[in-house]
Amino acid sequence: MSGTLYHEALLEIYKHPLNKQVPSDFSIQHKEINSTCGDEVEIFIKLENDRVATIGWQGSGCAISQASASLTTDAVKGKTAAVIKTLTPESVLHLLGLPKLNPTRLRCALLALEALKKAL
Repeated sequence: MSGTLYHEALLEIYKHPLNKQVPSDFSIQHKEINSTCGDEVEIFIKLENDRVATIGWQGSGCAISQASASLTTDAVKGKTAAVIKTLTPESVLHLLGLPKLNPTRLRCALLALEALKKAL
């Protein structure tokens, strides 16, 4: 897929985010802030039998950080905490369709993953 199509897909997810809500029932939450640019992502999780039963997020920031929060939370639904802890930055970049980013944008892309791992 071309870079333009990836860009359009990310903007579409940014405009229509997945899982962007505070679930009515959660037991774990964690917030991360990117001090460089001000992006924020707060993750809300309910585990049942060590699996993600419910997940949501709230936040603000650039299209990359917010699309990443959408796609990352969607990807971990039903996964165990142990599996989630093995997620790598490369796996998040693959979800976003972005093979490489500069260090500033990389921090934006990985903010949700950082929040998720610290929550668990």
